[in-house]
Amino acid sequence: MNDVVVDLRLGSVEENTLLTTAVDDFVGMLSSGHEDTEGDAPDMMVHTAYEADGHVSKRLIFQDRTWAEAFLDFWETQKTQSSVA
Repeated sequence: MNDVVVDLRLGSVEENTLLTTAVDDFVGMLSSGHEDTEGDAPDMMVHTAYEADGHVSKRLIFQDRTWAEAFLDFWETQKTQSSVA
């Protein structure tokens, strides 16, 4: 099985904080069986890198494309609902 890698470049400390909260909320939502997921949370890893220009980059690694796509949809919704976007 191939990993699915999602690279996100974050523009501010607030956006970094929002992403951390979004990851926690996403996994918590799935673990609780929300939205017909049968209580099965995705296997995922998050790596942080600091770029020379001061931006933070996050690399999210999923074992399944479906989870990666679901997270990206969730992340876009979170950014839209926040003033950080």
